[in-house]
Amino acid sequence: MLLKAGEKGVERKKLIEFLRPEETDVMKGLNNLRQQIFLLRRVLRQSDCPEGKYIVPKDSRYYFSLEYSLETDTGQLDQLAYRIRNETMDEEEKKQVLLQYCQTYTGEFLPMLGGEEWVALESAYYQKQYFSFLSELCTILKKQGEIEKILELCTRASEIHPYDEWQAVQIDCLMSMNRYREALKVYEKATEIFYEDLGVTSIDKVMAKYRNLGGQLYYAASAMTGIKEVLQEEGPPTGAYCCSYPSFLDLYHVMVRMTERTGMEVTLMVCTMESEPESGQGPPDRKMELLRQMLLLGANEENGRMIAKRLENNWLRISGDGKTKLQFTVQQADGPGIRECGNDEKGNLHYSYS
Repeated sequence: MLLKAGEKGVERKKLIEFLRPEETDVMKGLNNLRQQIFLLRRVLRQSDCPEGKYIVPKDSRYYFSLEYSLETDTGQLDQLAYRIRNETMDEEEKKQVLLQYCQTYTGEFLPMLGGEEWVALESAYYQKQYFSFLSELCTILKKQGEIEKILELCTRASEIHPYDEWQAVQIDCLMSMNRYREALKVYEKATEIFYEDLGVTSIDKVMAKYRNLGGQLYYAASAMTGIKEVLQEEGPPTGAYCCSYPSFLDLYHVMVRMTERTGMEVTLMVCTMESEPESGQGPPDRKMELLRQMLLLGANEENGRMIAKRLENNWLRISGDGKTKLQFTVQQADGPGIRECGNDEKGNLHYSYS
């Protein structure tokens, strides 16, 4: 708190309230403050800080140091924010100051103290300010045609704050540069993050919100050649199609709907590996990889099947042909692949289908 305050310092009363918010006895609160200052000074003496006086009282305020000038990242951000809001600058100069702000910002404020109320408030303040200045900078860069720079900045923003919709701008930039496969990878990665951490199956709503807020997609809807190219698989299709669990859900829903019109029989197979570490068959991840390979290679001639990992020890497999599905299950259950995966005394592979 003293470092954050810098040259302004912090009032003694505020420090006492911060350390003992429920203390009503003034003397007890003051004694506690003195004790904490003593302990902190001892820690600073044992640290790599240069020799000098720290936690200095002056006129009922406390300062981290009066001997050394302090420079913090938040102090730099505050100075840049003041310039952006109060100084008169042309577009190019403002762009440079905004860029400096966005590059100085490193993420959450004091993440190790995130449970403290004052830290949470400061963190929210700087995050909101960062988003505001980044949006303003992207507007200028878009006007100047610097799409690559927008992509660089928004990629960093999505890494720092993965749940705040900057992936939509990433995808927009990549599509405008005809980098369709990269855009698809960003979309799939964002979908996986949103599903695993937030329970959202895709970022379609995020993309829609981005457009509604005034974002204009760069790519043309008539770019059929590029769209068909990105939709194609890499290399010839062989065996089952391995995809993420969120994608598997969408594919399963589509296949179930198709049965209503085509009469196609959809079969779902669930494979669950149960084994103990002392089974002697290797770690669980090795067994799961063997199971994945078996599910993939067990249907080289049937490209209409899809598999996805649902849990750490659980794979799903869907097929449009129930008869061949059952045949595959019976054949593989008696083969060496299943035994190597886990059918031993201390581990078993359970599978069911419907």
